[in-house]
Amino acid sequence: MLYYIHGYASGPNSAKGILFKEKLGAIPVKYMDGDEVDVGRCIENIKNAIKNDTRVILIGSSFGGFLSAKIALENRNVRSIVLLNPAVVPPDATVSDPSIPDKVVRDIQNSGLFEKRIPCDVYIVMSTRDELIPQEWVLKFAMFQEAIVKFIEDDHRISRNISLLPDIISTFLKYRE
Repeated sequence: MLYYIHGYASGPNSAKGILFKEKLGAIPVKYMDGDEVDVGRCIENIKNAIKNDTRVILIGSSFGGFLSAKIALENRNVRSIVLLNPAVVPPDATVSDPSIPDKVVRDIQNSGLFEKRIPCDVYIVMSTRDELIPQEWVLKFAMFQEAIVKFIEDDHRISRNISLLPDIISTFLKYRE
C-alpha cells in the first residue's frame, strides 16, 4: 500500500495529499498531534498507521521525506520510499533556520541516515531550484543511500510541476517490478 507523509508546514489533505490519493490511491497520513513537533511522536504515529501492512511504500515530502527515510531505516515492511526534496541534514552541517526548532534539526542530524544504509529501494525527486534544502545535502544523502534520483526544475514545493509527480512516482515504482 502507498502512504503519503506530508511536509512540516503542510498536512495530509494538502494539494499533494489529495493528488496522490486520487491518482495513486495513496493514503495520506496525519502524524502531527498539534503545533509542537516531536520527531519521535511523529514517527510513532506513522508506524501506527502502517503497522498492519507488510508491503509499505512511503511517499514523503520534505520533512515527511526525512520521516519516511527514518522509518524505512528501521522497518523491514517498507519496500520502497519516494522522497520529494527530503529534509535531510548531514550531521556536520550548520543550520540557521529559525522556523524549525533546534531539537527537530538535531533529531534529523542524529538520525543515522548518513551512517546506515536504508534496506529498501530509495527514490528521490530533487528540485534544481529548491530554496530550503541545500542540493549538496540531498546529493550526499542520495549517493550514500545509492538512490535513484530524478531532477526537476522547480522550487521546494514542486509547485510548477506538481501534476507530473504521480507519473514520476509510478515510473520509479515500475523499476521494482
